[in-house]
Amino acid sequence: MKRWKYILERVLWSIAAIGLVVLFVFAWQAKSVKKCTGIQIELAGTASGYLFMDEKEIMRLINEQGVHVGTPVGSINLNKIEQSLAQTQWIAKTDIYLDNQQQLQVKIEQRIPIARVFTASGNSFYIDNVAQKLPLRNLSVMRLPVFTGFPSDQEKLAKPDSLLLQDILHFAKIIQQDSFYMAQIAQVNIAANGDFEMIPTLGDHLVLIGSMENIEDKLNRLYTFYKKVWIPSGINAFQVLDVRFDHQIVALKKGMQPIQYAPGALPFIQLGNIADSTLKADTVKVGKPVPVAAVKTDSVVKPVAVPPVVVKTKPAAKIVKPVAKKTSPKPNNKANNKSLNKMKKTAKAILPKKPASNNN
Repeated sequence: MKRWKYILERVLWSIAAIGLVVLFVFAWQAKSVKKCTGIQIELAGTASGYLFMDEKEIMRLINEQGVHVGTPVGSINLNKIEQSLAQTQWIAKTDIYLDNQQQLQVKIEQRIPIARVFTASGNSFYIDNVAQKLPLRNLSVMRLPVFTGFPSDQEKLAKPDSLLLQDILHFAKIIQQDSFYMAQIAQVNIAANGDFEMIPTLGDHLVLIGSMENIEDKLNRLYTFYKKVWIPSGINAFQVLDVRFDHQIVALKKGMQPIQYAPGALPFIQLGNIADSTLKADTVKVGKPVPVAAVKTDSVVKPVAVPPVVVKTKPAAKIVKPVAKKTSPKPNNKANNKSLNKMKKTAKAILPKKPASNNN
């Protein structure tokens, strides 16, 4: 009895398995017969309102893979479509699937540029938030930080150029987070030695940034200088502002020659001592001539002979208090009787008597 029960169970399980296989085959055939009823494209990553990919371009890429409206669902290779779309540099991520209505849903997250970079040869490209190089697009006009003088045009960058691109990305993010510098910085030039030089929108001067080390502190010092010194002195009073040195700003007025000072003799502006737009500079040491000055012209450092500098200081004026004049008493012209009384009596002369005449 137990044996027949065991055989019956095995037969029923076999029938169920065969039924599942048959249902799967029919379902597969039904799916292969169904056709794509539509293609829906959704662009993500456009929260800022800028568009760098359009639906026509994406539809063209999908059609190149043999997918159209009316294509049998069984012949659509979703992985192949995703791989073809991923080769487009402006696409960051794709999500493709078929819904219950047999519509092909295509969701694409596009890359958003944060800076435009010009190479030394004149070519240009965008970079996104991961320093991915992006080709130019004319679909949207976007205000971005501009960097010039990038040394390489190669698609695959060398390690120094790749590190420089990371510095550009870091600087661009800081600029975009500050509305003042987003408006004030017209462009940032990359010198031959890799230093950054800022060209402002307002003012006829050059700001020497240097490396990206302590860039936040450098920009804070520059903002303090703009607020307390630059505006009261006049927006065109300076020709060079140097923030490369810690805790100071070297400001060169127009008409002056840049001088390379020895340590301890560098005139600098102490931002902590600035009060009422007054500059306090250290005195240049006298008697030690400085042989060479660094003059930057078009990002090329040229040695220029500079004579020794002597700073003459005027002695502080002494404050003289007014002294009251002594007034002498007025002379008394009247005779002093007491003084006359005390004088010694002098002998009187005895005159001879006149003799009497004999005419009587």
